Amino acid sequence: MKRKQKKNILRYRRQFHINIGVIVFAFVLVYFLIYFFNYMTSSHVSIYEVQKGQIMKTSYYTGLILRSETVTYAEETGKINYYSKEGDKAGYNDLVCSIDREGSVSDEITAAGLDGTTLTKDELLEVQELVTDFTSNYSATQFYNVYSFSQNLNASVQENLYLAALEQLSGETLTSFSLIRAQTDGILAFYTDGYENVTPDTFSPDMYQASEYQKNNLKFNTSVSSGQALYKTVTDEDWYMMIPLDEDEAALYQAEMEEDEDTFTILVTFQKDQAQAYATASIRSYDSGYFLELKFNSSMVRYISERYMEVELGSNDESGLKIPNSSITQKEFLLIPEDYISQGGSTTDKGVLKVTSDKQGNESVEFVSTTVYATDEDGYCYIDEDDLALGDTLQMTDSSDRYVIRETGELSGVYNMNKGYAVFKLIDVITSNEEYTIVNTGTSYGLSLYDRIALDGDSISEGEFAN
Repeated sequence: MKRKQKKNILRYRRQFHINIGVIVFAFVLVYFLIYFFNYMTSSHVSIYEVQKGQIMKTSYYTGLILRSETVTYAEETGKINYYSKEGDKAGYNDLVCSIDREGSVSDEITAAGLDGTTLTKDELLEVQELVTDFTSNYSATQFYNVYSFSQNLNASVQENLYLAALEQLSGETLTSFSLIRAQTDGILAFYTDGYENVTPDTFSPDMYQASEYQKNNLKFNTSVSSGQALYKTVTDEDWYMMIPLDEDEAALYQAEMEEDEDTFTILVTFQKDQAQAYATASIRSYDSGYFLELKFNSSMVRYISERYMEVELGSNDESGLKIPNSSITQKEFLLIPEDYISQGGSTTDKGVLKVTSDKQGNESVEFVSTTVYATDEDGYCYIDEDDLALGDTLQMTDSSDRYVIRETGELSGVYNMNKGYAVFKLIDVITSNEEYTIVNTGTSYGLSLYDRIALDGDSISEGEFAN
């Protein structure tokens, strides 16, 4: 029987190989974990890119219109026909209307006014031009203009038909028929409302009754009595608007006036047609409140039919750099008298002479460069706190006078993030509303177009890095 031989098995010792992929992955994982931790535990800065823009600051009011209006009254009783429309310019002795004491002639003229087939080619072209002008300027947002257009179109057609009928009767003997002609030059209006004799000087707050206003349309009358109003003539291109104000609004508009002035200029947008005009404005004070008086010297005929009208005041179309209000914050600066600012030796840098002392109490003076961000009306400069602090002593150049820094002041600005960290920039505000502010360009230590600023100015501080 053979004996089995015992085999000796030797283990092969493997060499250790470094897997570079595992090491790279580990480094990336550690970096990611560190970055993720910092991201989750640090504050995040939202960025806004500065753009050009404008905002509109407006206030809406209903104003009472006052004009120089002269009413012409009937001297006899009878049926009436009109030959002019509202807003027409009448010269002296121009035909305005007629009164028929018996009524038969008036009936013939009225009947002729219902027959549009008698219009001449030129009169039809005039109607066509009115329709074309209206349709080319029509806006669905101003649908109410359709009613005004309808009235003007009807009045124009009726005016032509009535005049044609009157010419056919001109050869007849009309003993009971009187033609009423304009006695002064002016713009015609065919309504009365009791405000004809009111001027800004005779106006009183109780006359403002916008919610109760009614007017008497004279063209609705088919007959008149002696002493009854026929029409009125506006003889002056200057006209006025009275707008009620509360105390705060009056103070706001009062601030618009220059020193030693009692008027200012304001842009007015008329809500009826969005037309704009500049007015000379002043504040009138009464026992019961305040009124803003607006004086216009154009566009009177455009609104001849209106007594109360909605307007928009103070449209501000100034443009600049547009920034969100949330970006605006305040930064504290040291206040130093302007006399202590000097230039340093061979450099053009501005700075101050700071008094220091060593351990033995020996004093010396050193020049410290500073940035003067602004200077107020009292002659104090706003200095950054980087190289100076409250309690530092300054010495005036070429003088023994000294000043100890004790005061601070705040300036408005935003934090610029162009370099990845916060740098305070001043702003010069033009105007603002609830959401945005328009600031000037070219301000010293200010913003430029396309600068990147912190969206929330109060959540970041000088030098802080953005994540």
